[in-house]
Amino acid sequence: MLPPLSRRALLKALLTTTGAAVLPLPARGRAGQPPSWSNWSGNQSVTPEQLLFPTAEDQLIDLLRQSSGTVRAFGGSHSFSPIVPTDDTLISLEAINGLSDQDDNGHLSFGAGTRLGAAAAQAWQAGRSFRNEPDINLQSLAGAIATGTHGTGITLPCLSAQVSALRVVRPDGETVSLSARDGDVFQAACCGLGALGVVTRVTLHSEPAYRLREHTWTLPLDNAIDFVGANRDRYRNIEFFAFPLGRTAIVKTMELTDQEDQPLLQDDSNDLLEMVCELSLRAPWLTATLQKLVTLFVSDEERQGPAHQIYANRRTVRFNEMEYTVPADDGLDCLREVCERIRDQDINVFFPIEYRYTAADDTLLSMFSERAGASISVHQYYKQDHRPLFDAVEPVFHRYAGRPHWGKLHSLGADQLRRLYPRFDDFLALRRHFDPKGRMLNPYLHRIFGGTEKPV
Repeated sequence: MLPPLSRRALLKALLTTTGAAVLPLPARGRAGQPPSWSNWSGNQSVTPEQLLFPTAEDQLIDLLRQSSGTVRAFGGSHSFSPIVPTDDTLISLEAINGLSDQDDNGHLSFGAGTRLGAAAAQAWQAGRSFRNEPDINLQSLAGAIATGTHGTGITLPCLSAQVSALRVVRPDGETVSLSARDGDVFQAACCGLGALGVVTRVTLHSEPAYRLREHTWTLPLDNAIDFVGANRDRYRNIEFFAFPLGRTAIVKTMELTDQEDQPLLQDDSNDLLEMVCELSLRAPWLTATLQKLVTLFVSDEERQGPAHQIYANRRTVRFNEMEYTVPADDGLDCLREVCERIRDQDINVFFPIEYRYTAADDTLLSMFSERAGASISVHQYYKQDHRPLFDAVEPVFHRYAGRPHWGKLHSLGADQLRRLYPRFDDFLALRRHFDPKGRMLNPYLHRIFGGTEKPV
C-alpha cells in the first residue's frame, strides 16, 4: 500500500524520473584487487589495465605518451551506452576542473572535468548564465559536450553548440587549441564522442545572469500533445512527460522573469519515486493506475529563481535510458506511435517519456546537426529488464529518421548512421587525422564508425 502522498512530493518524484545525476563511481574494488569502473546505472562496467587520475594537463600528456592500447576518458559516468569502457587505459578528468578564465565577451573557460552544476554556479557568481542547460547537472563538461547533451527550447542549442573554444590532447600527447575559425575541425571536436583525443579545457558562450519562472501542471495525454504542438514557439523552454499507460502527462514551461526568488524546497521525492517503481515492478497490473494517479496528486505550481537552479533537479533513482531525436515537426507523431506501441504490447514501465525540442546546429555529429530536433527519451527502472521496452520502441524511432543520443542505448551501426548524418564521413576523416592509430576507439566506437581502424 502507498503511504499518504503530498502533491509536491509526487510532483518532484515524477519529474525526477527523466534524468539522473550523482557522483561518479570511478574506482571500486577491495585492497589488493585492480580498481574497476562502472557507470551510474550499473549497466556498464570494466576493470581496465590502468585507471589514471591526472591532476593537470602536463601530467595527462605524460600519461598518454607512456600508455599503450586503447585510451578512453570519463567524467560523470552518466552515459548508458558503452562509450567509456576499455580493457586498456581509462582516464578520469575529475581533477582538471574549475573556472580558469573569462573575457569581456562573456566567454567562460573551465577545466574539462568541471561538473556542469559547478560551472553554472561559478558562472552565476561571475554575473553570467549559460544560454540553456539540461535538467541533469553533474556530468562533466567534456562528457556533456562529447555526447550532445541538451535541455529544451526550439530556439536554444545543445551544449555542444554553446562551445566557443576547446583544448584537446591527442593520444600522441600533442595539444591542439580549437575555435570557430578552425571550421569543421572545431565542429567535429565540439561533439566528438571522446574519439579525437582528451579534452582538457572547454570555453562556453554565456549571457548576462538571468532568472527563470517555471510552471508545471498536468493534462490528459492527448491534451498535452495538442498544447505542446500549439505552443512550442511561444515559450522559451517547453517540455512534457508522457505516461502512456495512464494516458496522463506533466507539462513544464520556463520563461524569463524579474520576480523575486522563491525558496527551493527540499523533499523526499526520490524515496517516494523509488517506492512507486518497486511497487510497479512487483505488481505490474497496478502500473496504469499508478500513472493515472499523477493527475490526482500533482497541482498547478510555479517557482522562480536563478536559471541554473531552476534548470537542475536532484536525481537519485536509477534507470536505463534510450533517447532518439527526430525532425522537430515529426516529433509529436512519433511520440504518439511510441505510446501506442507501449500500450499495444502492454509493457510494464512506470517512468514517463520525456519530450523536448532543441535548435539546429553546425556540429558534425550532434543529434541536431543541420536540423532542429524533437528528442524522445524512454526510461526503465534499473532493476527491470530494459530490453523489451527498448526493442519495442526503437523501430518507431527508425521510421522517423531518429538519431540516437550518443550517451544512451541504441542498436545502430555505421551504415545506418551514415544515412542519418550528412557529415558522417567528414567526421570520420577528421577523426583519423587526430588519431591515425585508432587509440581512442573502444568496441562501441568501432561499431558505430565502421570498424575500419585498429588500435596499436
